[in-house]
Amino acid sequence: MTAGRPGRKPGARPPRPLGEPALVPIPTGWWLDALLVAALAALTAALVWWSPLLQVDIAVRDWCDQHRPPPVGKLMLAFDYLGQGGPLTTLTVAVSFWLAWRHRTVRPIIPAGLAPIVSTVLIVGLKKWTSRGAPHHGSVRLFSHGWEEFYPSGHVSNGVVYYGVLAMLLAPYLAVPVRRVLQWLPGVLVLIGTTYLGYHWLTDSIGGYLLGLLIVRFLLRVPWRTLRLPRRLDRPPPSDHQVYAHAHRDGPPNPHHRWAPGQVRMIGPPC
Repeated sequence: MTAGRPGRKPGARPPRPLGEPALVPIPTGWWLDALLVAALAALTAALVWWSPLLQVDIAVRDWCDQHRPPPVGKLMLAFDYLGQGGPLTTLTVAVSFWLAWRHRTVRPIIPAGLAPIVSTVLIVGLKKWTSRGAPHHGSVRLFSHGWEEFYPSGHVSNGVVYYGVLAMLLAPYLAVPVRRVLQWLPGVLVLIGTTYLGYHWLTDSIGGYLLGLLIVRFLLRVPWRTLRLPRRLDRPPPSDHQVYAHAHRDGPPNPHHRWAPGQVRMIGPPC
């Protein structure tokens, strides 16, 4: 802390170190994961064996085609762009490298690099397996053996996965409401935008959202802050927690104390 800034109030919490979010980072229990898998499997099965669901997709597409004024279309296009994989990957990796440089550890880079790998493998694999057409070309049915591959929606899945990873990486720097908005709102907006514009069937978007939730919960389950890494890849400087604890344990130093090179020097209360 600099000399001109106000000090921390007595009894206030020390700042959170890197990677410690405001909420518990690791999901508890597996019941929600099992429910998401069951929901995705049920949706896929219904698209194969329950034809009324296909009629719902067609009805939603037709309604959106008939109610698309230009101003709303531009807004929906902006919503859809929130799920663009290339810019999202670049942004997530750039944030992770900035955090890695700031905290002298590769920990932030690992989940940011793993997210596109897991997403690509699962989404591309499901798309190739189901081979479903788009709302304005190809078949509405799954396993149509055409060149189209639109189920589930990769855009919607991206809107859940990448913003979830960004919320995890930036959690120490964000207020809880901001973190929740970053984690949950983009995926919903992408779902609305890509369905309204006719880029995906409604069930494509729902399937992408379910798959994105599964992927981001998998990434959150890894204890990134305590994962054992080679020391040369993980040399963080003393955290604010350590400085805070040291100051409260030993008290302020003697005014004539000689500071050793590299020793943390606190000017006033920790901030």
